[in-house]
Amino acid sequence: MGQKWTLESAYDEKAPGLHPFAGARLRVFLKHALLTSGLDPRTRYQRFIGWVAQGLRFPLVIIEKVKYGRRIQRAEFSGPPVFLIGHWRSGTTHLHNLMSRDPQFGFIKFTETAMPLDMLGPKVRIARKIIDRALPEDRGFDKVRLTLDEPQEEEMGLGNLNPIGYYNIYCFPAQMEYHRDRALFFDGCTGAEKARFRKNYDLLIRKLNYAKGDKRLLLKNPPSTTRMEMILEMYPDAKFVHIVRNPWEVYCSTRSHFGRVFNAFAWQDFRKVDIRQYTLTTYEKLMRRYLEDRDRLQLPESQLVETTYEAITENPEKEIGRIYDALGIDGKASGLSAISEYLKGLGNYKRNVHHVDEGEAEEIRKRWGFSFEAWGYKKDLPESVAVR
Repeated sequence: MGQKWTLESAYDEKAPGLHPFAGARLRVFLKHALLTSGLDPRTRYQRFIGWVAQGLRFPLVIIEKVKYGRRIQRAEFSGPPVFLIGHWRSGTTHLHNLMSRDPQFGFIKFTETAMPLDMLGPKVRIARKIIDRALPEDRGFDKVRLTLDEPQEEEMGLGNLNPIGYYNIYCFPAQMEYHRDRALFFDGCTGAEKARFRKNYDLLIRKLNYAKGDKRLLLKNPPSTTRMEMILEMYPDAKFVHIVRNPWEVYCSTRSHFGRVFNAFAWQDFRKVDIRQYTLTTYEKLMRRYLEDRDRLQLPESQLVETTYEAITENPEKEIGRIYDALGIDGKASGLSAISEYLKGLGNYKRNVHHVDEGEAEEIRKRWGFSFEAWGYKKDLPESVAVR
């Protein structure tokens, strides 16, 4: 099927046997598996494997907590963690892949975000073999490879630790807006729920810090674009890199990725989801919140630096060097050398030509006009986007 996923073809395609919730905390899994309405028979086998995995993992989770709990809490940070943020499809993954080649950084891997409660110790070797067999070669909506050791984002891990998580929009498409607004803005969340989310986020970060030894954490997660204030409350010296991309390309790329992800994650029927309106609204809400937070928090450049996808792709070494200088990150020479070697193996990237209709184009210009203005992008269509 390549990258030509539609909601209908994604629904007709068999769901993979292994679901991220197989690695969730037991009470989170039970909440989703038993208390969620409208679960689709299409995912019956997937949910069965999840139940089996929960039973097998439960004693291992207890052992890990007892064995490593105190060590995790005592471990010192090698330096303030660096958070890469920005709307989905804006280049966060590309930037993460580049900066993670610097050996001074530690990052979360697939097995760690898929199984945040049991990521340590020799048992992980068995889990790696199981997950490796279930992983597709790439993400299906772009050419980014999916391997166990490539850097991933922590949001899957957060959603496996507590019921609030942005990945729930893919798992429960019948309540996409509900889960989006809880995960990005804590709308409707009680004080206890927010405190629990923060506690679990801190657990995940500290566990990763312990697992990476003397490496400095480099974390990439688009939902963290709206969580800067919470992160600063936990880690006052945290550093952020915010990346933006031409809104036209962000819209087209975001719109096209849902089918593939729904196929793998959705436990509810997703064929009638209004991807267009969801994408328009989510971008508008997230980017407006970022701009509000940026102006309100007034972070110095040593803690928040902004970049663009275009600058990163045009001259990655120069732009990442600028980011290092602004944030005061040491080891720039060796880091850029490692990044340069990685870039030699990437080859040439050929852009796809995307299409929008006149109605979409008009809505993008109107609703996202503030973003074009904030980052200096033209409202004219780029060469990579055409009106059909």
